[in-house]
Amino acid sequence: MSPGARAKGPEPIAQTIASLVRQAALGDGIGIHVVRLHDGEELYRNRAERPRNPASNQKLLTSAAALWRLSPSFQMATRVEGSIVDGRVDRLVVRPSGDPTLGYAMLAVLAENVHLRGVDAVDRIVIDDGYFDDRILPPAFDQQPKEASSFRAAISAFAVNRNSYIVHIAPGPKVDRPARVRVLAEDYVQIDNRTVTTAAGPPSPRIDHEVTEDGHLAVRVEGAIPARARTMYYRRRVPAPRAYAASLLVRALRRAGIEGAMSVEHSAMAERKPLLGEVQSPPLSKVLYSVGKWSDNFTAEMLLKVIGAEAETPGTSARGVAVVREELGKMGIDTTSLVMINGSGLFDGNQVAPQHLTQTLVAAYRDPAIGPEYVAHLAVAGSDGTLQSRLEDLPRPRMVRAKTGTLRDVIALSGYVLGEPGHSVAFSFLANGIAGRQGEARQLADDIVRALADYAVQPDKKE
Repeated sequence: MSPGARAKGPEPIAQTIASLVRQAALGDGIGIHVVRLHDGEELYRNRAERPRNPASNQKLLTSAAALWRLSPSFQMATRVEGSIVDGRVDRLVVRPSGDPTLGYAMLAVLAENVHLRGVDAVDRIVIDDGYFDDRILPPAFDQQPKEASSFRAAISAFAVNRNSYIVHIAPGPKVDRPARVRVLAEDYVQIDNRTVTTAAGPPSPRIDHEVTEDGHLAVRVEGAIPARARTMYYRRRVPAPRAYAASLLVRALRRAGIEGAMSVEHSAMAERKPLLGEVQSPPLSKVLYSVGKWSDNFTAEMLLKVIGAEAETPGTSARGVAVVREELGKMGIDTTSLVMINGSGLFDGNQVAPQHLTQTLVAAYRDPAIGPEYVAHLAVAGSDGTLQSRLEDLPRPRMVRAKTGTLRDVIALSGYVLGEPGHSVAFSFLANGIAGRQGEARQLADDIVRALADYAVQPDKKE
């Protein structure tokens, strides 16, 4: 057995895991913990108490705390208020509440509802986005300041289309002419199309953007687009989400047939006006699917601020972290050694021990108020999410529900192996310091899960 490892519980499964760890020889950056679900019996530990970078396994804590604090049926609303005088609203007030699912299509529905209430013109739009603080980048997200991909999207109370935009690129009508480039929010995005349609060859688009002095987003698209290429879609983060969301709201209102100047300002509005329309997110239990199954950083960070805001506005990442620690403490989980700075686990800064994760998994599973929803939000091995193409050779289908985690120096996998009632387990595998050996670490995690799956299908012994 490798240094720092010790086996407990039934000898066969403990010995099997210890042997796998020894053969992999990945060093002391490995932390593993396995416990039975029905009685909490520890089956195996290897440095299970030592905190390390959990990567996206951090989301297991965020999701559990959100369900405990808010309930699975919790919804986030975006409301519009105003007083109508002869079909005109002098001041249309927008009150967002951090809905991570709010998209342009929902804004279009909201705008139609406002128009149907009798609004024909709007002079001013006041967005009260004080539900969150003004910090748009979650903690640690500044570690890659030049990263424009949407996985590093900004966080804001009024976030539309995940605070990202999509560049649509298709071949132009003729060779040697520019390709077709489109982006939603025409009034906000200024496109500099430097592409060229080619007769053949691979597509080679390059996309850059910057915020202009007048607050618009200048997007430059370059590269060759072959004439037979299909339309391509590239999602990029929005550096200034306030202006982007406001432009999409104005677009939706105008397309609904509403006229007027619609000048936009951001300000707290304590006075309530008559409700003209609202749209709501799906229940939290469904919102979490993207977090557990697809490791959605944006939604995880938004929800961290939401649980903070529901405690006290404005919602902050720090206040959300405090709520997570409070909820874990209520379930008897000792968070003394836990370091949590953001909700997604992205980049460096979080420090979580495998036993923090197994204790959370067991507590959530046993709680009838959130257990079924918590299990359901995780990826199913060999079936969906980030485990769709992994662990397809298990003794029973859909018996592993887990959360993956990947960074340059981290491989993580934690979740459930569900089999016979007395053999179902919660497990956590955290590997740090494995840059260049990610494949080997992932293989070890999968081999351990296969061994646990074989253990889980063993029939219970009768007393």
